[in-house]
Amino acid sequence: MRLHMKALLGMLVVLLLSSTGLAATSATGTNTVAPTLAISVNVQSAVELTLATGATGPTPCTINTASDYSMDFGNVNGLGVGTPSCGAVTVTGSDATYATSYNLTPRFSGQTSTTASVVLTAPAFANPTILTLKEGANTGTLVAVPSAPGPAQITGLSSGATVERYLGVTVSNVSPGFAGADATTVTFSMTVP
Repeated sequence: MRLHMKALLGMLVVLLLSSTGLAATSATGTNTVAPTLAISVNVQSAVELTLATGATGPTPCTINTASDYSMDFGNVNGLGVGTPSCGAVTVTGSDATYATSYNLTPRFSGQTSTTASVVLTAPAFANPTILTLKEGANTGTLVAVPSAPGPAQITGLSSGATVERYLGVTVSNVSPGFAGADATTVTFSMTVP
C-alpha cells in the first residue's frame, strides 16, 4: 500500500507540473537539465524622422534640438546687404532669399513600403507680404511652403538614408516694409504608404 501511495503521489506531481506548464529545473541521476521558455512578441510598425544641421554651404544654420527643433536665420533684410549670421543670401529683383542646408533622416520598420514621403506645411509669417518660407532640393529650386497639406514635396526616402535639403526665407524689399522679429513653424509630416 505504501509503495502504491508513493507511485500515486509521483504521478500526481507529474500531472500537476504538466497541467500548469512548469518545466523541470532539476533532475536526479544526471548532470544535465534543459528547461525551456516560450518567447512571444507583438511586432509593431514604427516611424521616426530626424532633422539636423546641414553640411553644405557657408555656415549652415544650426538646428537646435532642445525640446523641439528650432532654427534662427538671425538678421535679414530685403536688400541682402550685410553678412548673414548663417546660410547664404541671394538677391533677385525686389527681394533677398536667405537659405541654408539641413539634413532629414527618416527611419521606419514594419511597413509594407520601402520608401517614405514628407509633406511640409507652415502657417504664413505674421507679415506674409514681406516674408515667405521656402524649401527645395537645392537653393535654385526653393518654392514656398504651403500653409495647408498638399502633395509631398520630398519623396522616395529610404529608411536610414540621410537626405540634404534647403530651407530659405525670402524677404521682400517693397514698400511699405516691415522691421522686427517674426516667426513660423514648419511641420514635417512623413508617411510610409
